[in-house]
Amino acid sequence: MWSKQSWSKRLWRNYLRSAERMVKLFRIINITFVLGSTSVILVLISLFTPLFSQAVVYIFALLPLPKMPSAAMSSPPTAYVVLGGGLTNDNNNQIILNRYSLNRVRTAAGAYHDLPLPIVLSGAEAPWLGQWLIEHGIDGLISENASMNTCENARFTAKRIPLHHVYLITDSYHMARARRQFALNGINSTPLSAPLPVRRDWMKPAQNLSHSRRAVYEIAAYLRDVIRPQMNCRHADDVTSQQLLTPRGSAKKASDE
Repeated sequence: MWSKQSWSKRLWRNYLRSAERMVKLFRIINITFVLGSTSVILVLISLFTPLFSQAVVYIFALLPLPKMPSAAMSSPPTAYVVLGGGLTNDNNNQIILNRYSLNRVRTAAGAYHDLPLPIVLSGAEAPWLGQWLIEHGIDGLISENASMNTCENARFTAKRIPLHHVYLITDSYHMARARRQFALNGINSTPLSAPLPVRRDWMKPAQNLSHSRRAVYEIAAYLRDVIRPQMNCRHADDVTSQQLLTPRGSAKKASDE
């Protein structure tokens, strides 16, 4: 009889302990669910404010660059490198710079007037970037016309002209990925960020969302470059020096990188 009562008590205690564990587990799951749901909701809300995109730019600025030669680390910037941001068509179906490229070349012009240095134009947009600068009184430009993506921007610029340290001009979201590619090719860079076509504005959620979309795209592209570099990036030996110099007059409309 005693043994049956002892066995029943042990069974009851085990049951209570199991029940307590289950209650704790459910509490943890509930807290995790509440915190996770709250975090997701806050992130979604932040997409419509300046907070998300500003946080991404801040984090991007903290990312380390690949190791570069000592000359790249010790020398001052000796040129501006402008990365093309795409082309579009005007009302007459003529190819022109899109708003991303236009903001970048305007940034280059402003910097050049403060500190005249050679300007290197990189990308299929180079002839249109150069024409804009010439029309605004800046010449003596160096063009690399062959690159079609950020990886090629860096590789072909390094082939086009020997550089150790440059002022790199693109938008703030693209900057971390671009600087990393240039560092991989032995070129250090000081960022000069061009504005996006629309500004952040607490009162304009749609404009903030366009910044957030740009930030999300660059997060994915940066991770892709680190984890699995893009396969469509040609090597410097895949193009000739003549190809780098040849304007792509038949270039098609391109979207921003």
